[in-house]
Amino acid sequence: MSISPSLIWTGFGLTDIGRVRKMNQDTFSIRDDLQLWVLADGMGGQAGGEIASQMAVDTITQYFETPPPSSNTNNSLQCQDEQHLLQALEFANQAIREKAEQNDAIRGMGTTVIAIRIISGPSGNQAIVAHAGDSRLYLLRENRFTLWTRDHTLMEERLALKLITPDQVRTHPLRHVLTKGLGIEPIVQPTITRYPLEPQDLLLLCSDGLTKMLTDQEIQAAMLKIGIPSQRLCESLITNANRLGGEDNTTVIVIGKERNRTEKTLHSSA
Repeated sequence: MSISPSLIWTGFGLTDIGRVRKMNQDTFSIRDDLQLWVLADGMGGQAGGEIASQMAVDTITQYFETPPPSSNTNNSLQCQDEQHLLQALEFANQAIREKAEQNDAIRGMGTTVIAIRIISGPSGNQAIVAHAGDSRLYLLRENRFTLWTRDHTLMEERLALKLITPDQVRTHPLRHVLTKGLGIEPIVQPTITRYPLEPQDLLLLCSDGLTKMLTDQEIQAAMLKIGIPSQRLCESLITNANRLGGEDNTTVIVIGKERNRTEKTLHSSA
């Protein structure tokens, strides 16, 4: 995949163990050369969470290191892009489940995942986003701040059915119970969506360690105040999450369209 320096979107990421957990079970990968960014959050501090998240990130990244074959079906190229991302998650799901079956100590391990690929075409840049679980993707476009993903949680499903109110969700003891993820079921069913991008867009991927501690309004305020450089923004978000208690591992990736970036990724795995 050849990418013009003037067109490349670049990412910067940080991960932190937090103030409560004894292990960091978050993992992330930044591959600007592939226009691919992946974040995974091992489930709930359970045994094997760090293994599952690392396997998810590694498997998805490796899938795109060798260009996927084009489909022989009549699907459009647009559909093939989504299909490739789905297949990468399917491979990761299978690898995690097979690994768990080999060792009783990690049986049942799982992870959230969110992966984004940016592609260019006649209509401009587009983001293809696949996620399973409660790791999120936010967009800052000028002064508009939008959550581009919907959590795959039990409470989110009840909220959609109007069986519970948003205020009840925020304090419900089951608010972090996931309905989707990698390693949970034999067949993974992620949500895959395509979004048009604008040159000034700023994207934020994060694990729930951030959103447990900071409200959307607080995240938006930090992004508006700091923006680029991404390193300062990542450091600020994690510092604020830890200042408010740091109840979980926190991982953030910021993606923007910048030329001649020289920043380096820090702590790119659990």
